[in-house]
Amino acid sequence: MKKEIKLKQAVAVPIIPQSEPEEGKKWSYSFVYYLEDLRNIYRLYDENEIDSISTLLRICKEKEVKSWSGKEWNLRNLLEQVNALKNFKLLETGGAKVTKPGLFSGTTPVSPLSESEFAVFKEIYFNYFRFVEFHKLMAEDSVVISEDIMLRHSFPIMYFMQDARFTNRFILSLEPELTIAGITGEHADMMRFWDVYLKWGTSLNILRKYPIKPFGITTSPNVKGLSIAYFYNKMPDSFSVFDYMSEVMEGSYLYIPDVVYAVMTDRRYSVEEIIARIAEESIVRYDIYRAQSTSAIFINEKERFLFPKIGNTYITHLLKL
Repeated sequence: MKKEIKLKQAVAVPIIPQSEPEEGKKWSYSFVYYLEDLRNIYRLYDENEIDSISTLLRICKEKEVKSWSGKEWNLRNLLEQVNALKNFKLLETGGAKVTKPGLFSGTTPVSPLSESEFAVFKEIYFNYFRFVEFHKLMAEDSVVISEDIMLRHSFPIMYFMQDARFTNRFILSLEPELTIAGITGEHADMMRFWDVYLKWGTSLNILRKYPIKPFGITTSPNVKGLSIAYFYNKMPDSFSVFDYMSEVMEGSYLYIPDVVYAVMTDRRYSVEEIIARIAEESIVRYDIYRAQSTSAIFINEKERFLFPKIGNTYITHLLKL
């Protein structure tokens, strides 16, 4: 696929974030990327008397509670964690008491998230208004945001950085007209929060994101960070990429990244699932499509994630028999 998106032809739509709540606390953007850190800090408040961030730092050291990223805790990044817990209604806004004692009991600070912990963070992800603002970019206007609704009534969007350090542009549609939503410069916090949104979504197995240029899609003028994100829909065991190609795609000689892009954007399955299914069907259904392979040296390293590998060779095309 070779497609150039001419950005100057786009219909521009501004993104206006909600104002900070007039009552209660401010600082509603929480730049916390690791859910395990939130769980661990919550548990320290649940199990100890903590009257200040300094006390929290001391207890982290005493109990050897490390940050999930491996960075040393300090007053600033612990304050970010505490602010997030208050934003998400897990800590009292005006104090240091947990709102749901025992919420994260049963795991240790080094444990991966349990199913019940995933459920807690999913509820936050689908209800906290700063996350919802981004959910709405991928949803039909009339829907109420929920996990089930987003699985059934959402669509992929592309995003990129235009004259900014953070993501500030979102391609909502290519047809019938190119529509791009943009965050204006005075809302840099919202731009930064997009990275938090993606991190939570992928950590919770809700979103998938991929660079889009390996698919052959570029922009004019060129931009940084051009990628695609969407609500992940698990591929059914019964789905056939070969049948999909026969029914939907034209031509008898198909380039694998074009096939992956078509299935990904239409069904919202993961690239990894699509690639695995193509490899499987190339072996067991070789009488329908014949795999055309090449050596790895002929494939750009950044594009290899788009090609199935059988043995020591990559499949690049499928020939319909």
